Amino acid sequence: MSITIDLWFVIQLLASGLAVWDAIVRLRGHRGNSILAIAELVLGGLLLLSLFVSLPGFVAAFPIALLLLIDLLLLIFLRGGRGARGTRTITIIAAVLTAVIVLVRAGWLNLPGV
Repeated sequence: MSITIDLWFVIQLLASGLAVWDAIVRLRGHRGNSILAIAELVLGGLLLLSLFVSLPGFVAAFPIALLLLIDLLLLIFLRGGRGARGTRTITIIAAVLTAVIVLVRAGWLNLPGV
């Protein structure tokens, strides 16, 4: 098995890795929306897994990325209380990278080499 490291691989790896990391930080900190953090952990893990394993059609990268984007946006806008500033930045970066994945998969954005 060989893996080609290109721009698409790096974007999806960063988006899913940051989402998983952000979810772990949220769950360890016992702050706010635990259900959304658990969903973020599961969806980020599935998106990371979809890089290396071929998943069935209904669990493909596009629906996972779309649900992860919705979850990240809810975490950004429904954030209760004040937390560490760094975790919000990581959430925003993960949301932007996931939005790029969704837009490319939907065909609304073309990146050279992707």
